[in-house]
Amino acid sequence: MVCRHIVWYHINILFFEEPAVTTPSNRFAHLPDYQRLCDLTRKIPELNPDDLWMLMLLRGIAGEMDDHIEQSLDRYEISEGRLRVLGYLLERERPVSHSELAQASGVTKGTITGLINGLVRDGLVQRVACECDRRVSYVELTRAGERALKKILPGHLARMSELVRSISKEDQQTLVRILETMRRGFQSSAESEGSR
Repeated sequence: MVCRHIVWYHINILFFEEPAVTTPSNRFAHLPDYQRLCDLTRKIPELNPDDLWMLMLLRGIAGEMDDHIEQSLDRYEISEGRLRVLGYLLERERPVSHSELAQASGVTKGTITGLINGLVRDGLVQRVACECDRRVSYVELTRAGERALKKILPGHLARMSELVRSISKEDQQTLVRILETMRRGFQSSAESEGSR
């Protein structure tokens, strides 16, 4: 039993831990080849090389995408969190509460407060008091915020589209169906874990 835990620990280090310095050129360099995974099944019969290979590739590709998004946004000196807030406000076309912004952005209220404070300081959003309760404030996009999005979004979204341009439309639709199936599997797994 102890031996099996040690082997799993090394699988995690070898196959799932990313290099200390990750660049597009080395993100996949630490992945084992498929044959190495197959050889491991002699030591760990429960290991399914097909499953593990797919998961490692997905994780590597997700990391690559994160790198490209970050590089694209660096051109405009804006973080993904700030862009997400601005984009949500643009989409809503109305003042939005802090809690709604936090929920939509997937961050805590403390984090959203920090993001909003920075955006207010830069003149991209403004706080507006609630007419019925002056203690409550909402957040809305300013004209400067709208101008910033008009400058950022076309180039940024074009670069995001380039990431999948090598995949045919038909293959993109197939990939989306597969990823949606995986997402539903994760959700049902999390729900069943939560009910235990």
